[in-house]
Amino acid sequence: MFMFMYMACFLFRMHRQPDHVMAFLLSELGTSGSLDGQQRLVVKGRFAPKSFEANLRKYVNNYVICHGCKSPDTNLTKENRLFFMRCEQCGSERSVEQIKAGYVALVGKRKT
Repeated sequence: MFMFMYMACFLFRMHRQPDHVMAFLLSELGTSGSLDGQQRLVVKGRFAPKSFEANLRKYVNNYVICHGCKSPDTNLTKENRLFFMRCEQCGSERSVEQIKAGYVALVGKRKT
């Protein structure tokens, strides 16, 4: 429960859409999940808190922190099919990579 509340507070500070963060985390963890009514992430499966923290740090380094001045005061915008991150402190702008689909296990009956 603590992790969910932490995530909701953190998303507010990052100025990012919850769907974008959710897509990244689910891709990195290789699982499925959804946002509940209070914008908390509900993930299918069991994961260590350190795993969530490591992936959240990876998201922040790739999609939030400015590489020029290290400021977290950035905006993420989508132009055509590309995402661009613009820093409000130094004015730098760079493209960021698309979220790649991670490994998803296929479950079902085996073919015999």
